[in-house]
Amino acid sequence: MSATLLELAGFIRERLPRESERLCRTLQETSSGYAAIPADELRPALQRSVETICALFGDQDSKPVQAWAPQIGERRARMGLSLDDMMTVVSVIREFCWQELDTFGNERLTINDVRMFEDAINEFNRLLLLGYSQAMISLQQELRDQAEQIEAQQQTIRELSTPILPLYEGILVLPLVGAIDSFRAGQIMERLLTAIAERQSDIVIIDITGVPVIDTAVANYLLQTARAAQLIGAQVILVGIGPEIAQTIVQLGVDLSGIAIGANLQAGIELALSRLGFAIR
Repeated sequence: MSATLLELAGFIRERLPRESERLCRTLQETSSGYAAIPADELRPALQRSVETICALFGDQDSKPVQAWAPQIGERRARMGLSLDDMMTVVSVIREFCWQELDTFGNERLTINDVRMFEDAINEFNRLLLLGYSQAMISLQQELRDQAEQIEAQQQTIRELSTPILPLYEGILVLPLVGAIDSFRAGQIMERLLTAIAERQSDIVIIDITGVPVIDTAVANYLLQTARAAQLIGAQVILVGIGPEIAQTIVQLGVDLSGIAIGANLQAGIELALSRLGFAIR
């Protein structure tokens, strides 16, 4: 252990309570990320950082820096500081330590002392950036996991919003509820055609009782879905057309020829069963 380095560590520690104000101000003037951290919170953290460097080169004790540097690096990552902010704090702390060395008297140190002093600063910086980078990797994985979870939830919601119910052997019911946009319409067609193919269904009842508005786009979506179902061998029965929607369909001139119409779901079920040779008694 170098007596001069031990003396230098004591010198910096003695001056640190008042000099940490300068260190804090310099960092906040240089980094926008650190400028957002209150000085009362930042100053003690900087002071502890310098103290761990002093412990490393002065006392030859690596435990403080190993415990603190990765921890504060991780904390800064989770606070949202950028890599530029971290490189700035590394530079500012290094410059501060060398200024303190100059004040102490660099001529008093041997080359080996200077090397150990610089090595201590580098070790702090390495551990600081290591903690920061590991936290950033962890945060990115958390974001990916959250994105996957959100996508899974959205897929579940989409499936629940477009339920395809097997009513009887060969008969499917597709109740539609809520507004239909181009994305949902494409999904409805895809899920319906898949269900028809998987279940070898002969008849599909599309119930639009829960669709509040029919415009040209929605009418075309429904027509395309019905035509696609017919192309793979399924008959289509459209039910749930209310007075307002009926008027809109007529005004739009939508051609529903080839598609059976039922007043409501009950009528649609009765019609579907009759086409299969069954009836409700």
